[in-house]
Amino acid sequence: MMMTEIAPPQTMSTRFGPGGGLYRIITPAAETAGRHFAFEAIEPPGGGPPLHIHQTEDEYFLVLEGELTFYIEGRVVKASAGESAFVPRGQAHCFKNCSTQLARVLVVFTPGDIEGFFDYGLPVNNARPSDDYLLQRIGALGPRFNLEVLGPSPL
Repeated sequence: MMMTEIAPPQTMSTRFGPGGGLYRIITPAAETAGRHFAFEAIEPPGGGPPLHIHQTEDEYFLVLEGELTFYIEGRVVKASAGESAFVPRGQAHCFKNCSTQLARVLVVFTPGDIEGFFDYGLPVNNARPSDDYLLQRIGALGPRFNLEVLGPSPL
């Protein structure tokens, strides 16, 4: 079944992502004794985060629906449903939905200590925060979670 619109479940575990997507918490870090943290992202066409580095977490992506383009340390990799990408800690990266359809991706962090960072996106309600607000929040929370924003996405 193809997605046609972003329709978030109305729960406190759903957040706005910095590129227009919705992030639904799948596995809180507490459920894995801090070893992992996972969320599902639904990204609209053009959606995705700015270029950034996680200093203390590895990040794994599994594309569930659609297609995403990843920028990882200067390499550009396209991944369709069923394909994955891995970003070791310390590497500059981002992703973007360069297609015309929604994309859905599972994102897993190891370890899961970064979970609190994703409060930057605020719980889903009826109004998406502005891009300026989201970037300001990322800038404020990032250093607490060893995340550095390097600039806009190169994709």
